Amino acid sequence: MHLIQVYSNPAPGIVAPQDLIFRSSPRNQESSTTGTRRRARQLRADEAEAVAKRYLAVRSVRTVAAEFGLSRTTVARILSDRGIDASRRMTEGQIAIAVELYESGQSSAVIGKQLGFDNHTILKGLRSRGVRIRLAAAQRREGDSGSVS
Repeated sequence: MHLIQVYSNPAPGIVAPQDLIFRSSPRNQESSTTGTRRRARQLRADEAEAVAKRYLAVRSVRTVAAEFGLSRTTVARILSDRGIDASRRMTEGQIAIAVELYESGQSSAVIGKQLGFDNHTILKGLRSRGVRIRLAAAQRREGDSGSVS
């Protein structure tokens, strides 16, 4: 009963039990387990310009993001703000080359490295031309033979 009286009409400076519970909850504590989180910072104009310039040199958002320690989304936004199209689509000519190389027996991964695309982008381009996609090498070794569309 005495405890209820103390907290029923607390004097200034006395903390209510509900506040103590709230303060002790993990969501309000500065967590040392989230050490990998960084506070976002604004890039200076010259830094953003360097990002754009580097992208124009290498044409890879992933590479630029890794080099500057930024997310790919941030790099894409910087490029978009400067009117630079960062989308990577295969041209009709590149798809034709990919079809020729794939039909000669090369893998989509090898073709992707040659043309500067991910193997999934190569496969998408091949499918758009109606090319039957071979099973992956690992699946062929397991005894499965044939094609997948």
